Amino acid sequence: MQPQHQPFEQGGRPDFAPPTAASGWRQGAGPVPPHPGHHQHPHPGHTVPAPPGHGVPYQGGPAPMLTAPEQWNPAVPGIGMAEPGLRFAARLIDTLFFFMLWFLMMLVGTGVSVAVGGGEIEGTASNVFTVFYVFNFFLLPLLLEWSQVTLWGRSLGKLILNLWVVRADGGGRVTAGRALVRALLYAPGHTNLVNWLLPWSLTNVLWSLRDKTFRQCLHDKAAGTVVVQIRR
Repeated sequence: MQPQHQPFEQGGRPDFAPPTAASGWRQGAGPVPPHPGHHQHPHPGHTVPAPPGHGVPYQGGPAPMLTAPEQWNPAVPGIGMAEPGLRFAARLIDTLFFFMLWFLMMLVGTGVSVAVGGGEIEGTASNVFTVFYVFNFFLLPLLLEWSQVTLWGRSLGKLILNLWVVRADGGGRVTAGRALVRALLYAPGHTNLVNWLLPWSLTNVLWSLRDKTFRQCLHDKAAGTVVVQIRR
């Protein structure tokens, strides 16, 4: 039974689809035998790369791009996978956005505390400021990452660079639970405690260079997600 996934709301007609029996290939089973009497006559010197089997990276030259995130197929990894450099750039954008949002929230917290305390941050006003402080430092980065991936399937940085987070077991929108696992293990922001655990954070982001098939970071593997790039 194939898992049911929530489709992305993406317009346009896709111009790429995973190889099927109709196109001369059976998924994971190699080429479909030609009909009797059918002969293939390739042009002299022309080599047609064979589509990869299950779990084998695409090696037929420049990989075709996807036009919708739900087109990604784990049986044909490598097609549409996001480059590590693009993912790093998207994370830098996310971190910059978080810093600006964090600074704005700290200004709001200070203003509310001063207003409650009548010009002084004492007593109740001090408690209000503490609530804002704890929220901004410990919960804001996790909430920001979780909400964006859950609602839109990508963060602001990925939106700008046209990257999507999809399920590793067949594409489709990431559930709130998977998005939460991603956020707990790796969320943007200079206040996120996980990012300061250098043995973990460095190994996490560099793992995608080791994973030649799905280019997953460790937080992707834990959440069961992959990041793909869509053609504009």
